[in-house]
Amino acid sequence: MTFSETLKRSWYVVIFFLIILAISIGITLVIFGIPILKSPTPSISLIKINESGIPNGTFIHISDKDFEDFPKVAQLFHGTQQDPLVYANGTRIIYGISLSWEEVPKFQGSIFGQHKLNRTTGENELFYEYNGSYYYFGGIAIP
Repeated sequence: MTFSETLKRSWYVVIFFLIILAISIGITLVIFGIPILKSPTPSISLIKINESGIPNGTFIHISDKDFEDFPKVAQLFHGTQQDPLVYANGTRIIYGISLSWEEVPKFQGSIFGQHKLNRTTGENELFYEYNGSYYYFGGIAIP
């Protein structure tokens, strides 16, 4: 066997092993659910005003009935969503969840999808009241 034939055969072996390696890595990522392969999803954040007093603005009073179409949103208002972010010396608590792409237009057209900012100050003017606590949505983050 000549040198060029040996070199050619070695390249075939290398390419074969690279293909096997790529397939193995892909299967491992799928099995273990590595986020690299998952498409990013939209998310919403809800900020709880954790202080006494009533904020200035318009209020929407919500009840448990309003959560029927969005059970994930109920987790936010009930405070059962894991690992909230606390800031402003504890006066604000941010909760967040992911939405499916199909849920985004439905959410935007619902009672929860309203969002109103004061154009001059940039502050929220629309608040949600639930069981004596006040909240506002931070908007929908679309990746």
